[in-house]
This record gives sequence, C-alpha cells and structure tokens, in this order.
Amino acid sequence: MAPLPPGAATPVFVGGTGRSGTHAMARMLGQHSAYHYFSREMRFHTDRGGYPDLLSGELGPEEFVANMRGRFWRRTGADDEPRGLYAKLDRQVYDAALEQFLRDYEDDVRRACERLMHALVDPVAHRAGKPAWIEQTPPTVAAAETLHAIFPRMKIIHMVRDGRDVACSVVRKPWGPSSVASAIGWWDERIRECHAATSRIPEESYCVIHLEDLADRKRPRTYKRVLSFLGIEDERRIRRYFRREINNQAANVGRWRTELSESEQRRVNRLYWRSIEKLKEDGITTAPGPRRYSDEPEPEDDSWLRRARPSRR
Repeated sequence: MAPLPPGAATPVFVGGTGRSGTHAMARMLGQHSAYHYFSREMRFHTDRGGYPDLLSGELGPEEFVANMRGRFWRRTGADDEPRGLYAKLDRQVYDAALEQFLRDYEDDVRRACERLMHALVDPVAHRAGKPAWIEQTPPTVAAAETLHAIFPRMKIIHMVRDGRDVACSVVRKPWGPSSVASAIGWWDERIRECHAATSRIPEESYCVIHLEDLADRKRPRTYKRVLSFLGIEDERRIRRYFRREINNQAANVGRWRTELSESEQRRVNRLYWRSIEKLKEDGITTAPGPRRYSDEPEPEDDSWLRRARPSRR
C-alpha cells in the first residue's frame, strides 16, 4: 500500500441533496490509488441519534452506542431492503471500537468520534490497498459543521444537480415526494440546509461541483478542479473511469425534458424559476439556474485523457 500523497485530503466526504451525482463522484474517486470508496452510507455521522446529537449534548454516549448497535448497524429501508453497516464491517471489530469509544468519550468527545470512524473504516481501506477513504452519504453536506468539528482537515465535495432532474429522479424512490412539483420544494429545502451548513465552515474545506459540468458542459475543467481540491495527482485508472463512465447519458442530464409532458414541463419550469430567484434573493447561488446550460458545451480535446501518470496500485 502506497502512502497518502503529501497534501492529499483525508477524510473526504461526498454529499448533496440526494440523486445529485454523489454516487458517481464517490465511485470515480474510489478509482484513485489514494482512496477507497466505502460503498455503504454510514449515517451515524449525519443523522439524528448520531454524531450531530452527540456533539450538541442532546444525546449521551450510552444512547449513541445503543443506536450504533441498533439501527445504524442494521435497519430496513423504505424499499424494504436491509441497510446498515453490517454489510461492510466485522462485528467483533465494531463492538471493540464502540467499547474504546466509551473509554475515549470522557476525555474528549470530538477525539472519540474521530477515532471511532477511523477504527471502523481504516481497516476496510487498508485491506483494499488504499491509505485513505471516501465516504458518500448525501446529508454529509448538511452535517458539514459537525464533521468539521470532528475532522478539522476533512474536505467535502458538495454535488449539485439541476433541481428539475433531481425532482424527476426522487419521485421514483419509495422515500421521495409524491409529485415532481413537491419534489422541487424538497430539493429547495435541502439546498438551503447545505448552504447553511457550509457557510459555517472554512471555504477551503468544501467544493461545489455541478453534475452537469462534470458530465457534460465543462468536463476537463471540472475533473481537474476536483483533483486539485483534494490535492491528488491525475492517474490513468481514475481518468479512464471518468472518460468511460461519467457522461451526460449516464448522468441523465436533462431527463425532465424527456420524462414530462409539455404542460408539466412548463409548470415545473415555472416552479424552478421561482425557487432559483428566491434562493438568489437569500444569497444562495450554488444552484444552477434554468439557463445555465443553454449554450454549447466546451470543445473536448481527447488528448488530455491519455496523459495521466500510471496508478500506483
């Protein structure tokens, strides 16, 4: 296992509104020799009953550990499928880490939280031959203040997607809103939550990436910006994955135009315009406006895709 490159970010969290390209980003970064993609939403670092409540004092250590051994270990999702850390972690290692957490808690709660997550995830990354890891749970951006308090050197990639496409995607999920119109409001609320959280951490700790830029409009520039933000060099394996797997078709860019009738498009577009204008009035400019992608994409020169250094794995 190669050491983590000097200056590379760790840990790295990827989040957003949900259905905004978080999985695509995390899988891509997991191709790099520096990072293992932990492909299970941890949830205990973002959700009620987890780290946010623990650091706010609303939850005691014993209650937190009970939640860790309960719903964060295994639960049933809205689709009736099992969820939780049981699928990725060894139970003996898990229980030992929780016992150590209880001992560490009395000295320093933040340090105890940091040690617990590393105790759980570091061994998984090391078995994969990687020195560090990427964690992808959509609410990590909304929990940015909590995560920065625990991991002062962490970095968060905030994935943002056109709200109309997000709306068309989430209504297909058992946990999503019942209509595309209500899903625009759902998206708006989460954009606001993310903005509120990231406004309370240093600007250098987070980076906003628009899925449409990565997959379609500004592919080379956005790809390089992600690597620069994380402090890692380009490598053939991650570049090859980016070239083959990250594109406008895979990302369903503009799906709202093909899935909605003309009358539905007009209605959703009006709602989206109102949402964008109100967000701007409130000083929130991370969301892409309806005309952001109306011009032609950047010309793509494929030669840059063949100049990456070999992966170290």
